[in-house]
Amino acid sequence: MNPNSSYYLAINTGFPNTFDRANGRTGALLMIHGDCSSAGCYAMTDEQIADIYALAREAFFGGQKSFQVEAFPFRMTPLNMARHRNSPHMAFWKMLKQGYDHFEVAHREPKIDVCEKRYVFDAASMGQFDPAERCPAYNVPEEIAAAVRDRQSRDDLLTAELISRGTPTVPVTTGIDGGMNPIFLAAVKSHGGPGATIRTASGTIPAYVNPPAELPQLATAIVDDTKTAGAFVPNPPTASPKRQGSAERQSPPGGTTTALLGGAAPAAPVGSFNSRIDRWP
Repeated sequence: MNPNSSYYLAINTGFPNTFDRANGRTGALLMIHGDCSSAGCYAMTDEQIADIYALAREAFFGGQKSFQVEAFPFRMTPLNMARHRNSPHMAFWKMLKQGYDHFEVAHREPKIDVCEKRYVFDAASMGQFDPAERCPAYNVPEEIAAAVRDRQSRDDLLTAELISRGTPTVPVTTGIDGGMNPIFLAAVKSHGGPGATIRTASGTIPAYVNPPAELPQLATAIVDDTKTAGAFVPNPPTASPKRQGSAERQSPPGGTTTALLGGAAPAAPVGSFNSRIDRWP
């Protein structure tokens, strides 16, 4: 956790997690931070990251050694699955949706394991889960498994119906960083541009932002191919040394270094992040 981040506040999610390492993904310093501008991280407004950071801090102060983070590309509803059906990440997102559905039916964070280079959820086994090896025999509590099957069946039918009706898809853009949501960037410009004093309602645009170089094509969000477009991080580190060259700019001199989260944008495009805090039991 970095209270002196140049993006206001930052939390290191611990990327790459077990799944990513099993699939040969590398990288580090994938942050949740403020300033509502992303160079590959989960960007929030300053007001949002203040709430998220406080929840994480109090969890550790209360004695927790870790907390689970779930990151999804969007709310995984039939409509969004239909709209994003052309994404090259759809097969991976369908796997993430299994964990999403486990939460929706059980109303608690799922137990997450990795085997055969894939996620498994709420699995109980006498064997060991090895990320790269064959899954051991395991069982999922029947009340959860049955509810998930019913939900997935309904969602698949609704998604197919929406596609048959001609639900439009969203453009797919990959390979570059996310930048700032176009709505926020337009508001920054209307207030005089970077460095200007911005006075807006709480929870919208912070008084000071560091918008990236403008990329006009970013009408939809971006997926960085070196990172996972959504992930499960059961045990993010509480602290890590600060290294330069990450998606987050280096902290000011003398700064200390190193939930579920709320999206920085009012809409939820590809690669954005949605909160589940308000749906916890």
